[in-house]
Amino acid sequence: MSKSFLDILHNSKHLFDSFFESYTQTLFSPKTRITEACLYSLQAGGKRVRPIFVLNSFFDPNDLPKNVSSLKDHSIFLASFAVECIHTYSLIHDDLPAMDDDDTRRGKPTCHKQFDEATAILAGDTLNSLSFYLLSMMEPADGLLIRDMIRILHQGAGMTGMILGQMEDIEEEKNPSATNQEVKLRSIHEKKTGALIESSFLLGNRLRSDWKERETLLSRYAKEIGLLFQITDDILDVEGNLEELGKTPGKDAKAGKLTYPSLFGMDKAKTLRTESVDKAIDLATQLPSLKNEFFLGLPKYIAERKN
Repeated sequence: MSKSFLDILHNSKHLFDSFFESYTQTLFSPKTRITEACLYSLQAGGKRVRPIFVLNSFFDPNDLPKNVSSLKDHSIFLASFAVECIHTYSLIHDDLPAMDDDDTRRGKPTCHKQFDEATAILAGDTLNSLSFYLLSMMEPADGLLIRDMIRILHQGAGMTGMILGQMEDIEEEKNPSATNQEVKLRSIHEKKTGALIESSFLLGNRLRSDWKERETLLSRYAKEIGLLFQITDDILDVEGNLEELGKTPGKDAKAGKLTYPSLFGMDKAKTLRTESVDKAIDLATQLPSLKNEFFLGLPKYIAERKN
């Protein structure tokens, strides 16, 4: 992994965390049981991958600010925070007994274990609605901006995106497909994992003045990153351990879930992962404004991650 990519990754996370820490002081006040549950999950040590996607789809590598206070307009950070709220809500709900039924997330007790099931459901609901409130707080450059941002986030997180993917995953687990399993697998993960990742890239891009020129190629790149992310997740569920993953490994196989290793075998799954890395890097070289260390280094970073 190149030092310049890792520097961008580190600086992006630092920027987001700085905004997050300052903004949450007033956002989650006064202190209640529900705000405690929200903050418990938001502060549980995530990698902030999706907010980082938002930031780096807006800033060119050399324009990444050194600190949040240097920017008068915080719209890009509000969009980043909105995505992190959606992602965190999805994890809270995924871990519930009615869904994936997990006791550990990011190396800590899941929200419903730390608090209780009802509180976890309400914390997820709170973060879902909060994400769209954060977008409403942006200062629009034109009358269509907030509408477009809400539409992009809804497409990634809503009934045609992440939620539909989760529903398809549950249905497949209960009634496994006898045919077209590869098509079904791709459909599930394009929505369940890939849709919110694509939205993350497109939200940051929409705040740029040249967003229309980049949108189509960036969407293709984001879809490939989403696929790569899921293939890697499936492999890690087989080969990872609790300490590295921060969550219970081997749950997919026990639940009989349709995954890349279960459908293709581990060797083929790893081959597909390598092919996905190559496709994403190729896409990153096709548009000058994307030809930078972040977009070029991201595919290998995702493929080589341990959690």
